[in-house]
Amino acid sequence: MKKIRLLLIEDNRLLREGIMSMFKVHDDIRVVAALGTNENILQKIRTFKPNVILLDLGLRSQNSLQLVKTAKTSSPATKVIVMDLVPTQEDVIEFVRAGVSGFILKDATIDDFLKTIRSVAQGAKVLPSLLTGSLFSQIIELAVNGAR
Repeated sequence: MKKIRLLLIEDNRLLREGIMSMFKVHDDIRVVAALGTNENILQKIRTFKPNVILLDLGLRSQNSLQLVKTAKTSSPATKVIVMDLVPTQEDVIEFVRAGVSGFILKDATIDDFLKTIRSVAQGAKVLPSLLTGSLFSQIIELAVNGAR
């Protein structure tokens, strides 16, 4: 199996280092860089050519949505997974439109993180079940109200 090159962007140092250490024992995922928000992220994407970017939705000093759009423009083959505690339906829709391939909740299990990264790297679109139900409800509501 080909190694997944992962670029981690998380401004919380403790969380960033914890996520990095979680991947050290898995031979198929290699963290090529772990960034806060002060580094030149687009330059790092060009330099490291990650297969997957694991991105914090709520970066304090940068707009995560704009970062996704710019990253997808400069490196279309790179897949992006957004992490958040509980993203809003609007956030999910906006990020999917921007080109995100997956979402992971920050309180997910290590197995969920690994499964999401591996699935997205292979081309799947991943949405946690907690978000799927609420989005499905919104789709039904739009369909019913749109038909009126």
